[in-house]
Parts: sequence; structure tokens; C-alpha cells
Amino acid sequence: MFSPYKNYRYLRRYQQIITTVVRHGFGELVGRLNLFALLKLKRNNGEGQESKAMSRAVRFRLMLEQLGPTFIKLGQILSTRPDLLPGDIVVELANLQDGVTATGWEEMQKGLSRDDREILEESFGEFDTEPIASASIAQVYRARLRSGEDVAVKIIRAGTEKVFRDDMIILEHLAGLVQTHVAEARQWNTKAIVSQLRNSIDHELDLQHEGRNADIFRGNFADDPTVYVPKIYWEHSSRYLLVMEFIDGRPMGEFFADGVEPEVRKELASNGARIVLRQVFEHGFFQADPHPGNVFVMDGGVICFLDFGMFGRLDQKSLEILGRVLYAVSKRDIDRLFRAARDLGVLPPEDNPELKLAVLDLLEQYHGLPLKQIDMRQLFRDIIQLVSRFHIGIRHDFLFLIKAIGTIESTGRKLDPDFDMVSHIGPFVSKMLTKRFSPKVILEDSQRFAEDVSLLARETPEHFREILRQIRLGQAKLEFHHKGLERPMADLNRMSDKMILGIIVGALIIASSLMAHGDIGPSFLGFPVIGSISFLIAGVTGLWIIFDILRSKKK
Repeated sequence: MFSPYKNYRYLRRYQQIITTVVRHGFGELVGRLNLFALLKLKRNNGEGQESKAMSRAVRFRLMLEQLGPTFIKLGQILSTRPDLLPGDIVVELANLQDGVTATGWEEMQKGLSRDDREILEESFGEFDTEPIASASIAQVYRARLRSGEDVAVKIIRAGTEKVFRDDMIILEHLAGLVQTHVAEARQWNTKAIVSQLRNSIDHELDLQHEGRNADIFRGNFADDPTVYVPKIYWEHSSRYLLVMEFIDGRPMGEFFADGVEPEVRKELASNGARIVLRQVFEHGFFQADPHPGNVFVMDGGVICFLDFGMFGRLDQKSLEILGRVLYAVSKRDIDRLFRAARDLGVLPPEDNPELKLAVLDLLEQYHGLPLKQIDMRQLFRDIIQLVSRFHIGIRHDFLFLIKAIGTIESTGRKLDPDFDMVSHIGPFVSKMLTKRFSPKVILEDSQRFAEDVSLLARETPEHFREILRQIRLGQAKLEFHHKGLERPMADLNRMSDKMILGIIVGALIIASSLMAHGDIGPSFLGFPVIGSISFLIAGVTGLWIIFDILRSKKK
């Protein structure tokens, strides 16, 4: 079992985390987890005073930002989990800031391996040691290869991996405490949340994984001249050092200003929405956080994506079910919507009339409205509140999808006040449904079905012969697993114990009578000692059995 006292580094970090949590007004939770006693911390009656004027959601976000990169990544994951946190906190977590003070070049070099230092020495003719971007995990530098190409070099910050490793051990311990001591959190799978965080961090600490995502993204949009993806220079890259083409463009945020021509802004909003929706509905491989800070605009209005660390994936079956969900929503068909939701694994098999009425009420609020009047961010907030209220579990890839569409809708509104995300989604849904029921797809499905039936017909006789052979050789066996029989089996065991005890008591009475009648053993005041003791034990045991039987009948 994890104990912070086995390592002073863990204890110091644990105390720092708890102190920060208390300072932001969440000391009551720390108390419920018994962490004040565990870490030998004194409880301060003035805890949370410096942030008491802020809302709970803002305090929670600021706390995560102050706790550092691991907790910022945790917040990013929790921002996609409206089934776990209240809606106000989920919405506020979208404002998490990952910018940190830049680390000096000498310190950064300490985190590089000898092979990475050799890459820096041999690959670059020029290298500017002042970072052009700095985040919690990595910093980006401008450089020039000896072959003349201008590049951006992304390097993992020194000591980051150790910080993440320590924090993950502490978070795993905290997750166990939350599951044990916080009753309302027992329906959560805290281990799965921490496991998702660990996988996300492992991917972001592996810059080669980010480079592979960029290559996949580039291949998906090879036919689209409005999209550009920087080239990855693999021969100069490693796990902790990624070299990509330097992009000379303007951040998307610069186009939010009123001085930019309205037509340019409208075109950027339209192209940005189309690109994100192509990622989702055509490729099933989409950037989970298409934040304006991760997007540059090049000459000619070409949109260039820069960050490839966090991506969501949807397989073909999930895309088909998503199409069914959207079609059911457009038709206000609650039964069809719930069947599709169950196929996604987000609803239990039993019906919930109250949930159906709540979903129908939500659809009625938006159905029939002009597309321009539908605020996608507000719609997502309403969905988040519904999910939180009924504790609906949603797959994290669909939560990433909701976040991606919400982000691009917000960006589109900043570029174009008349931006209409719903009208952009419509053609993709129609195309997806049309494709699903096209003759070609139906023929392919029929061929796969015929292949499956043919394979089953060929293999069944062989499987049947194998079963008969095992039966003939006495190798076949049946296993039964009972459910719900624990209490009857326990009652049967108690009955058996009482029966055996009764037989023993009867035997003691008979043996005591024989010993007394035969005058066996020493005597006291004319009574045989052994026989009397045996009678006493048998009597007490017999009375206890009678009392236990009478008590059982009253239950």
C-alpha cells in the first residue's frame, strides 16, 4: 500500500497538494478523506479566505492551474466528463490555462539525453535558445537545419516526467480514498479516470506519438488545399524532441479583431467548421481541442493546425450510431434516440420515464427554432446539466467530440456573429445517412453477412464433432455459476451447524447418563464430577440452540 512516509519527496508533494486544495476552499473534502491526520497537517479555520469571493467553479479551476501540469491535464479530462462533475465546474474547466513561465535553456539541457544533445549539435546550423512558446509539458524553439530549412523544435521540459510520475502515484492514492470515503463518488470509476489521465500524459510525453498524429492528419487532408499540416523531420526527432516545419502565419485569435474584413472572417469560420466536421464525420480522427491558439492562418486563408497531442477517434460503427442519434433528434423520435444511445453503451437497458420526459423537453426547446437562433454552447450546457442530473455515462470519445464541436462553434461566433454551426453539421449528417443506405454499402454489408454465414456453416460441423469427442473421452465438463444464492446457502449452513451441534448435545447427554449410572470417575457430594460437567455443558448448549431457533423465527 502506498505510504507518503516511505519517500520524503512524495510526502512533501502530497502536503503541497493538500495545502493548495485547502487554500482554495475545499478543506471539507480533505477532512472527509482523513488526510489532515495522515499527513500530520493542522487544520486552519481560515481556510479558503483568499478566494471566498470567487465561485466554486472558478476556485476549482485556479486550484488545478496552481497545482501544475498533471492537474491541468486532469482538469482537461474532467472538462469532458459532465457525468461526474456539476455543470458549472465542467463549463469553467474549459478556461484552463496551460501557459507557464519559460524555463532557461541551461535547465532545459539538463533534461536531455546524450543522444538528444548530439541531435542538437549535429542537426542545426542556428538555434535560438529563447523559446517562442512555453507550456507545462514542453517548450518550442526556432532553429534552422544545416540543410537550410527553418524549423520549430519542441522539447519536453526538464524534470517533467518525474513530476508526472510522482503526481500520478499520489492521484492513484487519492482516487482510492475518494472511492472509499465519499459516498456520492462511489458510482464513479475513479481508477478508470486516473488510467485515462495516465494514458493521456504518456502520449503527450512521447513527442513521436504527436508526430505520428500529424502525419495521419496530413494524409487525411492531402486533397484539401485549405488545410496545411507542418512537415515532421523524423531524422532529427526523438521521444523528447520533435522537429517540425516552421510556420510563418498569424494566430487565429488575431482575426477576431473588428479591423479584419468581414468576408475574410466569414470564410475562416466556414472553412474551420468544415475542416473539423470532416475530421469527425469522414475520418473519425479529430483534434480534441481545436483551440484558436493551436491554429495559424497562412497566406490565402489556408488554415494550419499546430498541436497534435490530443486526438479523439471514432470507429465506423460509432459513426453510424452517431448518425442514428442525430437523425432521431431531427425527427424528435425518443424511442429511436434511446435505442441508439443504448447501442453506444451510455444508457442502462431498463427504461427511465423521467429521463425520457427530460430529453423530450430539451428537444422541444430547440425544435423549430431558426438555425441562427440555436446557440451550440448553450445547447451543450443543457446536455451537460441533463447528463449530470441523471448520472448518464458517456464514452470519452463522444465527450471529446462534444468539446471539439463546442470549441469550433465558439471560435466561429467570434469570427462571424451570424455563424451557424447547425447548418454546417446538417450536410455531413445527411451525407453520412445517405452513404449508410446506399446500394454499395448495403451490398458490402450483404457480402460480409454472407461470408459470416458461410464461415459459420463450414466451422459448425467441426466444432460439433469436437464437442462429441470430448464427451466420449470424458473431457467435457459443465460449469455453473450461481447468483443470488448467497443468503439461502448461508441459512443452509447455519441449519447444518445447528443439526450437528444438536447431535453432539444428544451424544453428551447419553454419555453423561451412562457415566453417572456406572459411577465412573471421581464424585463430589455423591455426584459424579465428569458426568455432571457433561450434563451442564449439554444443557447450556441445548438452551442456546433453542434460543437461537426462536430468535431466527422472529426475523
